[in-house]
Amino acid sequence: MAYIEKRKHKLSSTYRVTVKRKGFGIFNKSFASISEAKKWARTMESKFDKGDTSDYSMASKITLGELFKRYIDEGKHLKKKQAQNEVYRFNALLKDELSSVNFLRFSTKHLVDYRDRRLEDVQGPTFNKDFNFISVVVQTALIDWEIYLPVNPCKLFKREPENKPRTRVLEGQEEHQLLSGCEESSNIYLKPSVAFSVETSVRQGELLKINYKHIDWNKRLLTLYDTKNGEDRTIPLSEKAFLILHNLPRQFDGRLFPMTRDQLNNSFYRVREKIKLKDFRWHDLRRSAISQMFQYRNFDLPTVQLMSGHKNPGVLLKVYTKLNPEKLVATIG
Repeated sequence: MAYIEKRKHKLSSTYRVTVKRKGFGIFNKSFASISEAKKWARTMESKFDKGDTSDYSMASKITLGELFKRYIDEGKHLKKKQAQNEVYRFNALLKDELSSVNFLRFSTKHLVDYRDRRLEDVQGPTFNKDFNFISVVVQTALIDWEIYLPVNPCKLFKREPENKPRTRVLEGQEEHQLLSGCEESSNIYLKPSVAFSVETSVRQGELLKINYKHIDWNKRLLTLYDTKNGEDRTIPLSEKAFLILHNLPRQFDGRLFPMTRDQLNNSFYRVREKIKLKDFRWHDLRRSAISQMFQYRNFDLPTVQLMSGHKNPGVLLKVYTKLNPEKLVATIG
């Protein structure tokens, strides 16, 4: 049964609702208007009938991004050994469309879409760490902050397998076949996107942010902003990479690759299927590029770290480098 009590204040009035049901307990909440009070009372009565006593009104008024921010602002991340990494993940998530999702509408579909976006830039283990951060924040909201959801989507979502890092790279004539297929695409930016990625090892997210003003055309230098680790980096451009950028159509907003991730990925996947390039993802272009830098272009480790943005040489060598022993015979003499 629901009771509504009008409470008068100096300048206004509020309406306090009390809803109680045997076996469920007593629930109270105050509202500025009688209509809101009645609506909440009806909602609670309906949920009692279904056996659900949670109040989802707070979840409907907040986004995931606001929850991420509250988690960091309250210093919850400081309890972890690698607190600074949590800040990096927080900053990266704030730039992702996942942060704009209303918490009450949050579903596994949002997590699937986020996973697909991230796996174009990172490996499964890195994505899992990002997901762990999201899951912890959601759990904190449900338990510590009492911002309830009907179902926690994180409990239904499967992490990426971490048994073996991917080793797929472009081999034999695959690079030529891929570029030839891209040339036939209706997306005029697909071929230069692929070619530039293989030449420089830039991540997909970095590629799509490149702007005309980010390039020192005289010194042949490109500055990449808002990279994965939160730091900007400047890389030298080979003659081939320089010409790819130089020959692109000039856009009013300065973007050199004016596409969304979905537009780029959809075009890439269509070509991949057409030429039957098996088990190959966009992110594998990055591994192909790094492997070529070591094996064919004779770059030393510091140079490859500069180009790729990897601080940890162990990750660079173990996860992103696949060398062909047969090709190395001539190199080592």
